Amino acid sequence: MKLVSNLPGNLRSLFGFLRALAVLSAVFWFLMLTFNAWIQKRFVDDPKLIVSIGTLAVNPPSGATVLSSDSARPGSLVMTGAARRGLQVDLLSNNAVLVSAVRWTMLPSMAASLAFAWLLFGSLRAVCGNIERGEVFSQNNLRLMRGIGWTLVGFSLAAVGLDLWASRVMDSYLNQHVTVAGLMASGQTGSMHFSPTDGFPIVSGLIAGCLVLMVSEAFRQGLALKQENELTV
Repeated sequence: MKLVSNLPGNLRSLFGFLRALAVLSAVFWFLMLTFNAWIQKRFVDDPKLIVSIGTLAVNPPSGATVLSSDSARPGSLVMTGAARRGLQVDLLSNNAVLVSAVRWTMLPSMAASLAFAWLLFGSLRAVCGNIERGEVFSQNNLRLMRGIGWTLVGFSLAAVGLDLWASRVMDSYLNQHVTVAGLMASGQTGSMHFSPTDGFPIVSGLIAGCLVLMVSEAFRQGLALKQENELTV
């Protein structure tokens, strides 16, 4: 019962913890991507750090893959469309070209995600702190709620551009340096398309941002009524 009665204070602590965790996570991945060569030199047992970074769609050279069967004539079975599978990379790889592609794919998204988490959790923590002190309908909370709404909307839109950038970088690397045995034979043409792992649901983030902006408008009207009542008294 005591925990429930102090819900704003508990949430304020939680958002503070999540804010710090976001910073620590960003620092860890930045070090892994930036100092991978240093780590390779310090460890002699070939260290690896395999992570999933997205999905890979492989388009066969002819747009369709013929399947062989021992009971049907050739061409009777055809697999159409792209084969899509998860893509994993070794962040501690000593391949300079691959490491460069992975860095340019992940670092912009990491920087944007850190800025988003810092602003979002900081604003939520401040709102909970104000409510804990009994300050609900105030100009400060109104400003914070609007900031949360625009942060969600802004990052949702930025995530679209970041996904396009990541796809462009990895598509360039994959189609220049990678082949898929059995689907893209030497001398044939085909294509591969990379889609980054969607850590932030863009559509739902945009909807959530709009909802928070609507709530902030309710805050504005509540604050106006509060000020009007104070003047009347």
